[in-house]
Amino acid sequence: MTTKLDSEARRRIILDGYDNNEPLKNIAAKIGCSLASLKVTASKLGCTRTPKEAAEFRRGFQIHENKLQDYYRLMIAGQYKSRECAIILGLIIEQSSVSK
Repeated sequence: MTTKLDSEARRRIILDGYDNNEPLKNIAAKIGCSLASLKVTASKLGCTRTPKEAAEFRRGFQIHENKLQDYYRLMIAGQYKSRECAIILGLIIEQSSVSK
């Protein structure tokens, strides 16, 4: 952005971005700052994601509390990827390709 945003507009973009679960890179690009600066500002505004929310956002699915221990066991001991563990535990349905 070529124009400098005032502090209120900057706060509104950050709050809206976090509320809409936008990726942090996109929010930082909108306000024209670095990722670190965005995280500091968001922390001051009190709208940061908890570590659990951040992990769920990166994975793209939620893990129920009753399957959390099994999920971690598959990830660590079984050395499966996150998506593979979710398919094994039935958290997401595998989409098979039908085109042949």
